[in-house]
Amino acid sequence: MAIKIKQIAEKANVSIATVSMALNNKNGISKKTKEKIMEIVHESGYSTSLIKNDELKNKGNIQLTIYKKHSKVIADTPFFQALIEGIESKSRHNGYNLIINYMSNNLLDIEGLKASLKENEISGMLILATEMDEEDMLCFLSLDIPIVVLDAYFLGINADYVVINNVSGGYLGTRHLIECDHKKIGYLMSSYPIKNFNERYEGYLKALNERDLKANPDFIIKLAPSMEGAYEDMIKYLKDAHELPTALFADNDLIAFGAIKAFKEMGINIPKDISIVGFDDMPFCTIIDPPLSTINVNKKTFGKIAVEKLLSSMNEKLEYTSKTTLDVTLIKRNSVRNLKEV
Repeated sequence: MAIKIKQIAEKANVSIATVSMALNNKNGISKKTKEKIMEIVHESGYSTSLIKNDELKNKGNIQLTIYKKHSKVIADTPFFQALIEGIESKSRHNGYNLIINYMSNNLLDIEGLKASLKENEISGMLILATEMDEEDMLCFLSLDIPIVVLDAYFLGINADYVVINNVSGGYLGTRHLIECDHKKIGYLMSSYPIKNFNERYEGYLKALNERDLKANPDFIIKLAPSMEGAYEDMIKYLKDAHELPTALFADNDLIAFGAIKAFKEMGINIPKDISIVGFDDMPFCTIIDPPLSTINVNKKTFGKIAVEKLLSSMNEKLEYTSKTTLDVTLIKRNSVRNLKEV
């Protein structure tokens, strides 16, 4: 009976892709790991020829390039961890090894990148463009491999995109606050603007306009896009004794978490005194007191769709590009007070 590649991976405590690379004598894994895998194969009494051929095939490598312009939004958070997990899982399932590469605008070397892609036998690339602008993206158009751009869309560049429906998220969160009879609705805005946040603000404005409500500039509060940074900025804002709205929509959950911490420290109750809706549905949303109403993004599905799109471009040599948008959903928890019930 043929041994399964999955069994080898479990015994060696490595991924299926790593086992496949070892059995196919591919680069990308250490000599020690390869020796460990081959030892397990031979100790089991099998030769590599007995392993199912369809499981042996390592079709190649794809690269996830994570572009950091200022590193204020892309960080080691549950959102990006889940996204990468979805990308890695889908890549491995389709027989591809995932290589992750970090790049920054001040160290951008396209010729060096081309050499690296060739050396590592990269067949296609995913670009996490959260912190990119259009000018940054132009540098990547000279690459001669298929690419898919994640988490940002540039009107002036024809490419394959997979993005989140940010406008819908901003709209749904704000509409929920309106349906709970809030009329003074503010916005917790990142002090580091990115395209995603701009689109969420667009959705916020759309929901207000539909109900003939105006966005009060005094209720647009700019905070750092991290929990600690948002907390510190909100404390300063509150100490200046600004008037507060009855509800707030936040660019992301981290900003909401920081603001909530500051509100509590200053004796402001959530949701009795002020309601908040976040964006991303991070795991901490269910732990924080009160649990945070937010916009859910299926992060793993986001990553899997991106890989599917890249593989389609690699295998079918499509003559057109397309934009795939992942819809979002509103998750209602206890951080919003319904004023109709007062």
